[in-house]
Amino acid sequence: MRERIHAPELSGASAWLNTAAPLSIAELRGQVVILDFWTHCCINCMHVLPILRDLEERHRKDPLVVIGVHSAKFDAEKDDAHILAAMRRHGVSHPVAVDSEQRIWSQYAVRSWPTLVIIRPDGTLAAVAPGEPDPVMLEGFVQQLLAEARAAGTLREKPLQPGAPETEAQRPLDYPGKIAQGGGKIFVSDSGHHRVLVLDARGAVIDHIGSGLRGVREGAFESCALDDPQGLAFQNGMLYIADARAHLVFRADMAERTLSRLAGTGALGRGPLVERTPALETALRSPWDVAARGPELYVALAGSHQIALLQDGFVEPIAGDGREAQLDGPGPKASLAQPSGLSLQGDVLYVADSESSGVRILDLRSRKLYSLAGGPGLFDFGDKTGAVETGMLQHPLAVAATPSSGLLVADTYNDKLKRFSPDGLRLESFFEGGLGQPAGLCVLPDGDVLVADTNHHRILHVAADGSRARELPVTGAPEVVRGVVLEERRQASGCGLRAAGWFSAILHSEPGAGLSPGEGELVLELAAPEGFECSKGAPWSVAVEVTRRSDLVQVTPEFARGESGGGRSQRVALHVSASHAHDLESEVVVTARAVACDAVDHASCWPVQNSFRIPLRLLAQGQREVRFTLPLEVPTEERALPATGAGPGQEKT
Repeated sequence: MRERIHAPELSGASAWLNTAAPLSIAELRGQVVILDFWTHCCINCMHVLPILRDLEERHRKDPLVVIGVHSAKFDAEKDDAHILAAMRRHGVSHPVAVDSEQRIWSQYAVRSWPTLVIIRPDGTLAAVAPGEPDPVMLEGFVQQLLAEARAAGTLREKPLQPGAPETEAQRPLDYPGKIAQGGGKIFVSDSGHHRVLVLDARGAVIDHIGSGLRGVREGAFESCALDDPQGLAFQNGMLYIADARAHLVFRADMAERTLSRLAGTGALGRGPLVERTPALETALRSPWDVAARGPELYVALAGSHQIALLQDGFVEPIAGDGREAQLDGPGPKASLAQPSGLSLQGDVLYVADSESSGVRILDLRSRKLYSLAGGPGLFDFGDKTGAVETGMLQHPLAVAATPSSGLLVADTYNDKLKRFSPDGLRLESFFEGGLGQPAGLCVLPDGDVLVADTNHHRILHVAADGSRARELPVTGAPEVVRGVVLEERRQASGCGLRAAGWFSAILHSEPGAGLSPGEGELVLELAAPEGFECSKGAPWSVAVEVTRRSDLVQVTPEFARGESGGGRSQRVALHVSASHAHDLESEVVVTARAVACDAVDHASCWPVQNSFRIPLRLLAQGQREVRFTLPLEVPTEERALPATGAGPGQEKT
């Protein structure tokens, strides 16, 4: 058995939220503890939150505690009030340690967002898993730890109750996301209430889409359900809705008052779009905004860092290769970083590229992507006006083209609105009237601007010249129906699943080994442990994510699968391209899945999922090929178990 490592204490947090007092590893003995290292700007972190929420609901009677460790990327994310607002918006009810100086992050040697750390009831580390977890594998692993601890007598009888979040007062809007207008009406994504409100020019509610129940349900406006509606676009009597947490694009027929699915399956897509596919059969990753032009609907896929075109029942990527970076060029080869806002003006699509703190321009005729501001890296942010340079914005979430006075941008994490000059060479202040992370903009026919003042739960009406503003009072909003659409929820049962080898290891490269600029290869060898081998014909797969310097390194394909040729190991060669001029440190996370069988007679086989953090040195003069051996592991405790029928994701043995 591997020597077990005791989890470091949770010391160094500047504050604790959703709990009356700080928590410690010592007092958590007897509980299975899941630490979720996250930051509220991170789209991958947002994908993890519903998985953890469902896990907590299923195990609310078990000694299981989820603790968020919020380690900020942007300066604005270090503010306790901003973190608490994000927790309420995303339904985070578990305790959260504010780790703005990344002290807990360093104690646990975390390198990327999101990362889950799972701690056994005896206080030792059970798993470190970067990236978005597979819900079924996570459920199976938790069940395994609970069963082992119960058998060993180290599990408490009752779960710890660290405290519940305070309930917020009822209000007309709850964290409004985006705004659109058309046909004399104003449409508002009432995101926190899981609905869309339809207003008249004075702010009176004349209709609503969704009752407030969280989930996915098509049908009549009164009974349909949304999860986290964000982007809106109105055209020819139809309202198009990007539901970020349901991973769907909807169409609302305003005359028939019905909601129907237009794109997405309802499941979270596991990778970027690579080709034109039937829209209703294609899983999407967090559609955050939409823009309509004739039969064309453009979709900002924040989760896969792409812009997609939805037309004639098909969806295709037109910009963004799936990497999170700011790279210009032809659409399929360019890179975006969490596009979260769109605005159309003629043949130009403006994009709020939030994680690069930039604004991008997509020429729809040539499908080439350009940068108006931001970057070049993902940590180059600031708060400036004047001639356009690096670090002028901080996580912008919305843009809005005006007829003649330049492009407006919601400088979200700076709590300001700014405006580019018509020639795009300067960035000017537009409005700074005490905003709270504005996330939506809409230019009215007279030039005035509606602003979704998200964290202040209101809509502002700002004059066309930015000189004054007033709140648009939302009146007549129906009472929100709270709850979940239970009959359509997808839950991972984890029944019969053994999550063999669900752990993360840190690998080291040989001294002097590194990747030179240009094209190269990343060669991975999946090696079964002693006494095991990869049975001939058994499936394997690897998924690769660049977690450091994704702006300079590209691995293609990012997901590969095949069948083993037999023996102790399986060789996987992946194409790598790097564009660096100096020696730098990069890193990739590789998740490997395979089937490890008893080498003697193959009488027993175990599905294995292991994750590896791999340092990838970028050297000005290095190699064109870098090799790593991935030592797959089947935990000793698992090897004594007989093989059973296959659970989700398992091969029957």
